[in-house]
Order: sequence, then structure tokens, then C-alpha cells
Amino acid sequence: MKLTGEEKEMLGGKEGPVVAEAIDYLVQFGEAFGAEKLIDIVYCHYPAEMGIYEGMVEEAVGYSNTGVRVKVPTTSSTLCSDLEKPEITDIPKPLAELQAKIEPAHRRMGILETYTCTPQLLGFIPPFGSYNALVESSAIIYYNSVLGARTNRGGMFTRFSAVTGKYPLMGYLLDENRKGTHLFKVKLPTEMLENYDVWCALGFHIGNIVGSDVPVIDVPIKHVKQEWLLGLGATLATAGSVTLFHIPGVTPEARTIEEAFHGDVPKDYYEVTEKEINVIYKKLTTIENGAEIDFVNLGCPHYNLEQIRYVADKLDGKRVADGVRCWICTNRMTRKQAEYSGFVEKIERAGAKVIADTCPVESHMRISTCKDFGLKTPNVDAMVCNSGKMLRYVGDLIGCKTALTNIDKCIESAITGRFEL
Repeated sequence: MKLTGEEKEMLGGKEGPVVAEAIDYLVQFGEAFGAEKLIDIVYCHYPAEMGIYEGMVEEAVGYSNTGVRVKVPTTSSTLCSDLEKPEITDIPKPLAELQAKIEPAHRRMGILETYTCTPQLLGFIPPFGSYNALVESSAIIYYNSVLGARTNRGGMFTRFSAVTGKYPLMGYLLDENRKGTHLFKVKLPTEMLENYDVWCALGFHIGNIVGSDVPVIDVPIKHVKQEWLLGLGATLATAGSVTLFHIPGVTPEARTIEEAFHGDVPKDYYEVTEKEINVIYKKLTTIENGAEIDFVNLGCPHYNLEQIRYVADKLDGKRVADGVRCWICTNRMTRKQAEYSGFVEKIERAGAKVIADTCPVESHMRISTCKDFGLKTPNVDAMVCNSGKMLRYVGDLIGCKTALTNIDKCIESAITGRFEL
């Protein structure tokens, strides 16, 4: 790998042993994948260092005590606890206290305490074509696809990028790896595509087919909402391992189908009809019609202010059924604004909760963590949700029955305590 003078000095220890070790790891990483050089990045989204993983918080605190600091704007991903209000999720106190140690560690390193899977909703929008290093699958695919900012799935190497400002030039940072592979012609009624959960189901179907390739999705509408793209991308990234998608006329690198494929012929062509989408709903819905439920989750990925307002208005004057936990998950800054706007008060008056910093599958409700702390296992019996990403994980990690439906049905289920198709 060809290194600049600055990079050679970093590797030689000019900025201390921690930075030298970090850039050494990046060089080895890049060489393993044939990268010819390192590039400067403009932004990082830092790994989730969660208390539910043994030793992770302690290791992160130790790393921060070396005095190393990040070199680029760096946000942080979700945790296992709502740091400001841990009691509202019923997290065991020792686990909450352990997780709370991460915040001062991040401050020492200059990492911003965002603790969210949607940093783009907080204004972290790198320029088109810029190089970045991100964790969190739903953020990665959004930055690549919707913003045209370039990133790979960073994993723990994101820490090394944050403290060096460098990343190997490889993967989705290269033009040749950003062209489409499969073409999907979506033949769904417009009214269906006006529902967030349908975009999630679409992502689940396509992700199962393409794996880690780059789908080009031709949809019959051009005025697409941000949250639909969030739901689509989050589910593509978890049903498969998609890191980049294109929607001609919507996403920035695909003004046309031809441009999305860089002039090449698609590897495969598929049509998506209601039949395929209905199969996904059946696959993700294991709760019988009319059966009792005990959890409703909204906000995967984390909700924006408008989505919280919608839920608050729908719950206003109503009451969540006894025995049902209803979480609306968001980032801490959006919750602050929602408190100011009176939305949180409406939601809490109805018996639901606005949760920040975390979500069910990142929380103490995981089967393994419940067993560690002597909690009811599974902690949830039946969850109703409008997120394909959440339902992709929740069955395995929490062990509950699930149902995918629209937001209004989710709220209705929370109020009645039953799932109705």
C-alpha cells in the first residue's frame, strides 16, 4: 500500500502508540482487500459499545483513558439503555449503571453522544461522493443510497478510522462497485406504497434474493418519503446484507435505469407484485388473528419528530391496554423536541413510552441477557410492529411471536391488547 508522508509518520508513532496501532490495523485491513492507498474521511458513525456484551464497556473506557481523540465529526450508535431515563425500560440497575460509563468515555474521545441508528436525522449529512466510515446497517445503506456519500460496513475498524481520519480505498468507495446488479420492477398499487410497512416488506423480499448485491428498484411513484427509504434500506440490509440500492429518478446515482447499471445489462430481472409482498407479511406474522399481544414497537429505525407527532395524535385521549408495553423509539435530541412540543406528554398520558438511545433488540430483553439477570424469558410474548428490520431480529434475539402491519393497526393493537388483521 502506498502511504503519504503524513500516514508514514502516524505509523511511525509521531502521534502516539494508539494512533500508530490504529493506522497499522487499517493498512493491514486494506492490504487484505487489495486497497492501493488510504483516503481521508469526513465523518464517522461510531460502533455501539453495549453493556450486554461482556467486557465491551470496560474495554472502551480503557481505550478512552489513553488520551486518544477522534479526528473527524463522530456520532455514536445505539446502546442497551436509555441513559437519561433508564427506569422507563425496566432495565436491571447494574446493567444501566455499567452502560452509563460509556458516555464520559465518549466525551473524553470527542465522540458525540447521539446514540442513534439514524444520525442523518440529526443533520449529519456528508457531501455527495465523500468518503466516510460508518457502523449500523440501516445508516450505512441510507448514506450510500439516498445521500450518495460513500461508506462500507465499518464494524470495529470504524474506531480506527475515527482516531486517524483514514480508511482504505476499497469496496463501495470505488465507482465500479456501486453499479446495480439486479433489476426489480415493482408492480404494486400506489396506495399500497404509501405505507411504511409495505416498503419494509419490499426490502425483505428483495434482500432475500440479492444477498450482498446492489438492487435497482423501479417503483411506480417518484415522490418518495424519507421514512419509506429508511424502512426499505433498513430491511434490505438485514434480510440480506445489502449496502447500496438505487431507485431510478429518486436516488442520486441513478437518474435512469441505464445509469444505475453503468450501461451494463442486469444480472437478473424480477417483477414484484402483491403476491410476493403478501408472502412476506405471512412469513413475519406468527401471531394469530385476534390473539392477545403484550408489546407494540414503533421507531425502527429511530423515529423523526413528525412520526412521533403522528403517534401522539393517534393516542391522544386513548389508553394502552393493561399488560401491553408500547415503545416509540427515537434519538435523545428528537425526544427533547417532542417533549417541548407536548408530544411526549400525550403519549405518556396514554400509557406508552418514548424511548431514546436504545430499542428492544439492543436492550436487556435479549434472551441471553434476561437469563443473566433472572428476568422472564422470553421477556416478550407477542410483538406487533411496522418494521421489517425489527421483526427480522426479534424472533431470534427476544424469542417472541411477531406481526408486521401498518402504523394504525399497531396503535390499535396497543389500545385493544389484541392483534387484528
